[in-house]
Amino acid sequence: MTAQTLIKLTKSSKGLDSSMDELIRQVDAFINEQIFGTATESSPINNLALQAVKYHLDVPGQKVRMRLCLSACLELNVEHDDMLIISAVSELLHNASLIHDDIQDKDEIRRGQITVWKKYGTNIAICAGDLLLSSAYSLLAGISNTKLLPIVISLVGRRTSSVIQGQADDIECKANPIQCIETYVEIAKAKSGALLGLPLELAIVLSMQNQYLEIVRKSVSAFSVAYQMADDLQDIEKDAPLNSRSKSLNVVHLLKDAGSLDPVESAIKLTEQYLVEAAQSAEMLPDSMCIHLLKMIQKIQIQVKNDNYS
Repeated sequence: MTAQTLIKLTKSSKGLDSSMDELIRQVDAFINEQIFGTATESSPINNLALQAVKYHLDVPGQKVRMRLCLSACLELNVEHDDMLIISAVSELLHNASLIHDDIQDKDEIRRGQITVWKKYGTNIAICAGDLLLSSAYSLLAGISNTKLLPIVISLVGRRTSSVIQGQADDIECKANPIQCIETYVEIAKAKSGALLGLPLELAIVLSMQNQYLEIVRKSVSAFSVAYQMADDLQDIEKDAPLNSRSKSLNVVHLLKDAGSLDPVESAIKLTEQYLVEAAQSAEMLPDSMCIHLLKMIQKIQIQVKNDNYS
């Protein structure tokens, strides 16, 4: 990321954050109304799947995908109600994947609290994830431009399918470790890149400014690989091989098995390369549209530069 881009990023951030906070509140309210109806905070929720969904959503993450979607919609002049819909869809799909991932990975903590499957059991957690997934698709019926609806539904379906296939490949690699960095990259793009790029793609499709689609896809694909590698660098010990097999697909252990003399340093360099590629593409997008993507790139760059992975 160039110095000029950093200056532009700082200037663009001013004035956007306050309006973004209000829009996020609107999307959250929209999601709650769609899932829980007119129930108030004090209303009892008897259904366990709904309880599990509320439990999960009550402790929000950084809402990265929602922010990406809102900033792109504002830049591209997407209709307000459509903006709320696709922002909610992006967030619901992401949270559904988190609940299901935690089941498969047996993770017991998410966002500082016990995971849904650990608290409610695997069966209810599966239902909760499915409920979020189905809610996302049902919201698409409200898109104002019905001519674009088949394109939007198809896009959401393809990206959801990509995540599922990427997760399946990741699970398979735990049982049968790989030594091919190209395979690792494709899995990372499928698992992380699909739902990360979807909010931007949806905003572009609804605004009918398709000239930005390939730029977004290139930037997000590169960033998703860098993001996964940065995460792996923080989880080197956690993902250490168990009984000659990796507990998780981790780029450092993959590079070590492939013969790298300094797998940590090699992983850092690869991460930096993908971050540069992501930033170069993101800089080709309109200012407000790329601001949150550039912020994420900058955050990972600082993390990789300053963290001690020894």
